[in-house]
Amino acid sequence: MELKGILEIDLNGKNLLIIGCPASGKTWLSWLLKRDSHQLIHTDDYIFQGYEMGMYGALNATVCSVKNTIVEGVLGYRMLRKGAEYGNYYPDIVIEIKTPEHQAIKIYSKERDAKKIKYLQQFNSSHEKILSEYKKMVRG
Repeated sequence: MELKGILEIDLNGKNLLIIGCPASGKTWLSWLLKRDSHQLIHTDDYIFQGYEMGMYGALNATVCSVKNTIVEGVLGYRMLRKGAEYGNYYPDIVIEIKTPEHQAIKIYSKERDAKKIKYLQQFNSSHEKILSEYKKMVRG
């Protein structure tokens, strides 16, 4: 789906999750979609707690929100799986931003720690596995 179509999605009464590899534009898209009726949750705000505890923190903030949520970040993959496991988080809409590896490397080299580029492929592979597990859980 192109950006124009994404921006036209009716978010009224819906919870949205934006996932994708690091530096793919998740935060940028979340700001474009931000509504007063939604709480915006950036999972990166929880990463300082570590990936596991950060995921639990972001998941807790999401399920405890009195507003509908727009959640974005790499921890979103784990939130999907854990939310399905616990039966407490099933976003209405999931947008996965796909970025070609060469583009991610280019962005990472300019804006992030270039030493961590070597982890991108492993990172993306791990997320694909988690997403596949989540799909099996909700179809099951």
